[in-house]
Amino acid sequence: MKYLLCFLVGVLLTTSLYAQSAGDKRSSFSVHAGPSWYLGQLMGITDRSDAYRSDLRKGVAWDVSYLAQVAGRKFQFGVGALYQGSSYKNTHDTGADKILMHYMAPQVSLTMVKKHYQLQLAGGIGYQFYKDKSKVYGKPRDVSMNKLAGNLALSGEYFLTSHWGASARLNWLASSTETYSVKYHDEKWNVEKPKTGTGYFGQLSLVFGLNYHF
Repeated sequence: MKYLLCFLVGVLLTTSLYAQSAGDKRSSFSVHAGPSWYLGQLMGITDRSDAYRSDLRKGVAWDVSYLAQVAGRKFQFGVGALYQGSSYKNTHDTGADKILMHYMAPQVSLTMVKKHYQLQLAGGIGYQFYKDKSKVYGKPRDVSMNKLAGNLALSGEYFLTSHWGASARLNWLASSTETYSVKYHDEKWNVEKPKTGTGYFGQLSLVFGLNYHF
């Protein structure tokens, strides 16, 4: 135990020494994954019972982003790009829903850089691709609505070495629609201003991953 404790202390001291220069890097590449929650209206789904919708709102998200710092030192202004994907699914006796959302947008950020960690606020406006690959009585049924969307994210990172950091990111994504398209039995039609399916929808994701600084 004594040798193990000495080893762990040595690792922490080493990473802290490396971490001192991590904030000097001007670019970073990030990969994250974690739980996600669907927010707002669930449009075009196959079952509208409260229990089904509650379970359908729970999903997973993943993202990949690039950021370049263009000004500042302790408070850095940056620009970059974000891709985030998410998945939500549930089944019932006569059907199922599998919602897939893919979001891509340019990003602007403000980062507070400390010796061993940094905090960042970022946001952007981009495009969201929405698809519900559902089934009704065993037959495929697709719902789609591709819309403009926006995101706002708060993240924190601890520098592990001069190039690597462990980070957590809370990302809120929002969009709205008054219409969606449905394809079922080889027929396709648009649903406009549906009584229970118009308005705001989006997601809140808490993802964890690694950042590479260069």
